[in-house]
Amino acid sequence: MLNTLIGLSFMVSLVLLFLWYSSRRHQKSSRITGRHVLYSFGVLAVLLFISSAVYAPSASNTSKEATSSSVSSSSSKSSSQSSTETDVLKDLSTKELKEYNSGLIDSLSEEQQWASDGKTKYNASLYIDNMKYDSNRGLLLYVSDEFPSLSKDNKNIVAKHAQGIANAQVAILGKDVDAESLPNTNVYYGSKKIGRSTMLSNDNDFKWYKA
Repeated sequence: MLNTLIGLSFMVSLVLLFLWYSSRRHQKSSRITGRHVLYSFGVLAVLLFISSAVYAPSASNTSKEATSSSVSSSSSKSSSQSSTETDVLKDLSTKELKEYNSGLIDSLSEEQQWASDGKTKYNASLYIDNMKYDSNRGLLLYVSDEFPSLSKDNKNIVAKHAQGIANAQVAILGKDVDAESLPNTNVYYGSKKIGRSTMLSNDNDFKWYKA
């Protein structure tokens, strides 16, 4: 509606300007004066001002909506990303934690049986005596008598294998966790702590002490 009025006002202003200019050029008297022309263009200017005032907020709202949509989309993506394994394990209920630790032992025993049957990809499990998750200390890995004599690289292999078992058990519980996320891990030989995962490279590196 407003655009229609602006269009009509513009056409009227042009017609009045033409008639006024024509009468002036041919020195003829006319009912159209310069004042009429100014009034018509004044009305046109007012309509254009009103139009800009009406549609400017609309454009602003559109921009705000687009920004809001972008932020919402970003927030949605962020919230849909998987949690780290440490976050998931810390949030387990007492019942879930008991089930989780029981599952760790079952998985370890199963892998050790497979290793005994000749499946060499599970040999690392033979150097693990026990493992459990503690809410305060993270994944506790108890190693066998043969473990301290392993090279640093082989110790890393065994520890990372244990972390893999822990990660798989989280998935078995039906928890959404980043596949590359690994739990903070402390390694014990008997009651002595002989190693731990570092806070670098997603707990994928280990620091070892003398057994």
